[in-house]
This record gives sequence, structure tokens and C-alpha cells, in this order.
Amino acid sequence: MGSVSRMKTKRRRNRSQSGLILLETMFAIAILGTAVFASLVAVSTAAMATEKASTDARAAWIATSQIELIRAAPFVATPGQYAATSGLPDGYAVQNVTSAFADGEDDIQTVTVTVLKNGSSVLEIEVVKVNR
Repeated sequence: MGSVSRMKTKRRRNRSQSGLILLETMFAIAILGTAVFASLVAVSTAAMATEKASTDARAAWIATSQIELIRAAPFVATPGQYAATSGLPDGYAVQNVTSAFADGEDDIQTVTVTVLKNGSSVLEIEVVKVNR
């Protein structure tokens, strides 16, 4: 009789432990799923930050090139536009608008250089052009 009693006790213990193993497995899967999700969010954020930094760097390069062209160009007495930089990366455009200086000086102009990516403004810089 003693051995039958021990076998019943052993079966009960196995049943209760199988429930614990299932619960432990579910917790482990939940923790693993959370870790994977957090990793994906981190990678996605890093990719977006890299794209923004790349766009900003290109826009700064394009604006600098445009400003150098404007500085080298002869002074135009009538406010208008100077020639735009050529050979821009795909999706980028540059605009510049010249206006009279606020003090009313005829030999000074304000030039606003705007860099666009896919039609939306990325960077806008204002410079002063002087007739020398």
C-alpha cells in the first residue's frame, strides 16, 4: 500500500509542477516579446534620426553652395533672383529671393535662400549682398 500512496503523491506533484512550467513559459515569452518590441522601436528611432541628420547635412551643403554662387555673382540692382545651384541630389531644390535691404540702401540687398526636399522647406537662410 505504501508504494501506491507514493505513486499518487508523485503524480499530484507532477501535475502541479506542469502548471507552474506553463506559467513560467508564458512569462518568459511575454518578457522576450517585450524585449523584441523595445529593440524594434530603438532601431526604428535610430533610422529616423539618421535620415533627419542626412537631410539636414545635405540641406546645409546645398545652402552653402547657393550662398557662394550668390556672393560670386555680380550685384543685380533690381531685386529678383540669382541663378540656382545645379547638380542637386534627387528630390532637392533651391530657391532664392532677393529683396531691398530694410534701411533703404540701394547697394544692399537681403537674399533668402530656401532648400526644399520633395516640395517642403528643409532649411532657410538669409544673407546680405552688397554692391562693391
